Amino acid sequence: MIYRWCQDSMIWLGASWDILDHYQELINSDLATSTAAFTQGAHYHCASQLPWFWTIDIPRDTNSKSWLTECICNPSTVYHMHWLHAKAGKDRWEEEEELLMSEFQWVTHYFKYHTHCWNERYKEMRVARVHGAACYAARQQAVYDQLAKRAELKWQEMNLKN
Repeated sequence: MIYRWCQDSMIWLGASWDILDHYQELINSDLATSTAAFTQGAHYHCASQLPWFWTIDIPRDTNSKSWLTECICNPSTVYHMHWLHAKAGKDRWEEEEELLMSEFQWVTHYFKYHTHCWNERYKEMRVARVHGAACYAARQQAVYDQLAKRAELKWQEMNLKN
């Protein structure tokens, strides 16, 4: 998002064609990775088609970075690995967010389900004239109903996506 905003700003400011060619438009397919392409022990990685930014004037960039001079491997490999590491971290956080939102919904549904179950038990006990069990079922229904309402309230307070 920030890169795209900066690239739009360079265009708006009238950057030269050399600069715009150097900093190309970033599209979603450039950011996609396939774990199948990075199988351990595979010897065919050289033929993989990498996004354009992995080959962006790396010799000039690495000459100014003293922290890369102690790396024995090809400096572009450091960039590649850093990008993959950052992408994996971003993917983990997106997955974590999705799981947390799902768990929040599951808990709310769990409370609603038990509210309904205890309500049915309450009705059965009232028909059977078992007042002690009916009282207990009513209390349990109220507890689960309160938990469901609190969970929904928290959901709304946090402004989570539905």
